Amino acid sequence: TTLIVQDSVIRLALILPMHADVVKRTETMERFYDFYTGVLIAINEVQKQGQKIELFTYDVGKTAQKISQLFADSTWQKVDAIIGPAYAGQVSVVEDYAKQDSTWLLVPFLPNVDEVATNPYMLKFNPSAETEVDTLVYHLAQNKDSINCVLLETKDEEMIPRSISLLHTMLKQNEIPTTTISLRNILVDSLDGAFVEGKENIVIFNTEKFSNLNIVMPHLLNGYSKYKITLYSHYSWQNEKIILPQIYTSIFKENYVVPVEYDSVYQAYFGHPLASDLPRYDLLGYDVTLQLLRMLQTLQMNPSECLPSSETWYGVQSNISYKAIAPEAGYENREIYVIRR
Repeated sequence: TTLIVQDSVIRLALILPMHADVVKRTETMERFYDFYTGVLIAINEVQKQGQKIELFTYDVGKTAQKISQLFADSTWQKVDAIIGPAYAGQVSVVEDYAKQDSTWLLVPFLPNVDEVATNPYMLKFNPSAETEVDTLVYHLAQNKDSINCVLLETKDEEMIPRSISLLHTMLKQNEIPTTTISLRNILVDSLDGAFVEGKENIVIFNTEKFSNLNIVMPHLLNGYSKYKITLYSHYSWQNEKIILPQIYTSIFKENYVVPVEYDSVYQAYFGHPLASDLPRYDLLGYDVTLQLLRMLQTLQMNPSECLPSSETWYGVQSNISYKAIAPEAGYENREIYVIRR
């Protein structure tokens, strides 16, 4: 229960590329609109409890120029917190203003934001690749005697995603058993030597795109009759038909229940088809905004507590736990799940 300072007002600025003037909508535009609906539902919920809130919504494009013009305009309102924007170049401009004015800045979409290292007022919801890899490797290290990670051979000139490269490095640093195999050996069903009987063989491909694996998946299935095989997967692959067991990390819960109260408000005021269900961007907007509002209420009640709590906040689609990445630095959400399917 959060007490409300009498007559206190929380002022939020929402900066998103919603492109409200565009008639022919893309899925990306609709995702941002979904996010906006979730923000409004969170604000509505807190207002019903007596909290006064002022929301200033700014529909911006993809460039940093529009953001610079925004702060130079006399209509810009001083606020307690800013949610957004969506693109890295824009975040740099907003961050500079927010830091100078000691305004909280919630970055809900980007995993990598350099400015978080120097801005103690920044909240980054999407954790970096390093944080996600650390979480996965810590989980695997607890069971290192029963697993074997099968890595794909990397050619000298091959460019592999940074997250995969980090995972290779962290596995070796933590002395987690690994073997290597060539793509050719998989395609000719020659798995012996790289795959170990009696252990869980976690296959880590050098890609983040499932479409790159269409040709090799049947061969892994052939080997599944002899070896225990698990595919190192990604959250974005969960709409694919993957028969093998999977392991991956995510900031979104595998299973969650949408509260009846939320659904009734959504249907009453919006009710449009959602652009995505992995994740639901309306629930993303709802969770991060409700957590932010509760944090601002707490800071209003206890001005001496100038830092956000590191305790886990339990949301619908995501739990959130912001932790400072370093002294005098900003905060990153560390609530990451290791999911097996």
